[in-house]
Amino acid sequence: MKRTLPLYGAVLAGMLYLAPTTAAAENISKHWAYHEMNYLITNDLMKGDEFGHYRPNDAVTRAEFAAFLVRTLNLPTASSSQSFVDVKKGDWYYGVIQQASYYGLIKGDDQGRFNPQAHIDRQQMAAMLKRALNYLDIPTANSPITFNDRTRIAKWAYADVQAVVSAGLLAGKPNNQFAPLAQTTRAEAATVLYRLIHLEKPTSGGKQSIITNYSHDYASVVSKQAANSSKVDGAGVFTASEALVSYYVHPKSFMQDSPAYYQFLKLSTVVDNLSAKELNEKVLANKGNLANMGDAFVQAGIDNTVNAIYLLSHALHETGNGSSALIKGIEVGLDDNGKPVMVTADNRERLTDIKTTYNAYGIGAIDADANKYGAERAYSNGWFTVKDAIIGGAAFVKEQYISKGQDTLYKMRWNPDNPTVHQYATHVRWAEIQAKKIYDLYELIGAQKTANLVFDVPNYKGQPSTVALPSPAKQYALHPALAGATGMTTMDVSIKTYPNTADAASIITTLPKDTKLRVLGENGGWLQVRADGHEGWILAKDASLENSLQVINMTIMLNVRSEPSTTSSIVGTVKPNGFIIGAVDAEGKFITEGNWYQVIYDGKKGWVHSDYIVKK
Repeated sequence: MKRTLPLYGAVLAGMLYLAPTTAAAENISKHWAYHEMNYLITNDLMKGDEFGHYRPNDAVTRAEFAAFLVRTLNLPTASSSQSFVDVKKGDWYYGVIQQASYYGLIKGDDQGRFNPQAHIDRQQMAAMLKRALNYLDIPTANSPITFNDRTRIAKWAYADVQAVVSAGLLAGKPNNQFAPLAQTTRAEAATVLYRLIHLEKPTSGGKQSIITNYSHDYASVVSKQAANSSKVDGAGVFTASEALVSYYVHPKSFMQDSPAYYQFLKLSTVVDNLSAKELNEKVLANKGNLANMGDAFVQAGIDNTVNAIYLLSHALHETGNGSSALIKGIEVGLDDNGKPVMVTADNRERLTDIKTTYNAYGIGAIDADANKYGAERAYSNGWFTVKDAIIGGAAFVKEQYISKGQDTLYKMRWNPDNPTVHQYATHVRWAEIQAKKIYDLYELIGAQKTANLVFDVPNYKGQPSTVALPSPAKQYALHPALAGATGMTTMDVSIKTYPNTADAASIITTLPKDTKLRVLGENGGWLQVRADGHEGWILAKDASLENSLQVINMTIMLNVRSEPSTTSSIVGTVKPNGFIIGAVDAEGKFITEGNWYQVIYDGKKGWVHSDYIVKK
């Protein structure tokens, strides 16, 4: 019989479970393992020390991790004992070591030692976890692992690492490393325990996960998505690296039952037993014009066979919790040609049939002028009340995305059926962020206890078993337009490991004014440079580049051509307001041919038309 884990296993001994404390606990909300640790803490499984500290980065011993597994699996008392020469009666871990050994979770060395006080490394942890899976009768797959340091994994542990990575219990570290000899921290121990606890939760009680296979090759998908202007940030300033795109495209980057996993929730089903009164009281109170609109969201879900909690989350996000101009109402009238036009003080007298419009989901609200275009779209669609906007907008979402097969947040963002085509956002974390909001709403109203939840998880051809989240320095793409340019700093500037203004820890050093530099690439108004023996990022405005040409403010990218002709091949692009290096002659004058400038793009010659260059 397959064994299942108790949801709230007995309290663990050792470092993970310390005495309760009355002191204020440290804030771990910004720690990468916050969700997993908070789950254990909230359910009274993880305790702080006498000072209220959870010490997520402290190392764990072999005895402690054995104890974690014994308590998590709720192992029965051992009916016989296994002796290790270095485990004595009276040691706090004596009993749990006996249990772990009896049930096959641990082994000693060839001299009969268990080495209980030694810090456990990641490959040893993998071995214990694999034996825990065996105890639970959970089948595992030995999918190929692609870590850069896989040759450093000991032969005796290699199959165990394959199994637990494939099962989703362990993931890699930055730069695609497994780090088999790295010590395991309390945070990592809490994380794998969380995953193990949830691995075998029953799905018959309203939760079901299905796998959909796609014929697209994973590496090709990542390459296409990275080239499709995927962004690091929600503001759309910084282009994401291929490594960062890969992490967010990879389905196994998101653990089952975590908030991020809700990006796989199928949205093409009605939420059962959803109470409009509860939505009004718990979610929509003090949400501007969305207040008391619970009935409209429930009806929108039923009428369009769409998850109403998703619609609610979408509306709260797009309207800034009910505070946006589009949901407060914007007047629109018809011009002489019968075209909807947003009302202004200058055009009011010329417009007819003026009505107040509402837009709950930001439909048609393009960045160039979100209020204007969103309001005019609302007029065209007849959204003249907030209820109209909620129900009518839901029909649009259903028609444009869900009915076209993009019925999960993941599919809206990455469209695995046709990657890069008809995608909702550019931010790599968009689906994860929206999933967290949906998860929180389910938790807030308790709908996860009554609703039928179906998760549709993609699987690509050639998909690796796991992908590591790159370090911040590896998350930013390097645009080559300015590569090879030279110049100098115009003031004392901080050179940083990645482009940001907030993280003081990212500062490498300060470059004095007039420090010579060479550009390696550009991203989001920052330059990656080599200067004074350092490589890092500085703001482009703090540098003066030799022979730079600026592109005008235009609505499309400027093509760099191989020859001074619009029929020649395109060798690259430069964004509006961006810079490119002009080629100069012996006298320092820009080289031109007719209306074309010769430029240096990624170290190679190219041409751009002068109509698109700022005149000096």
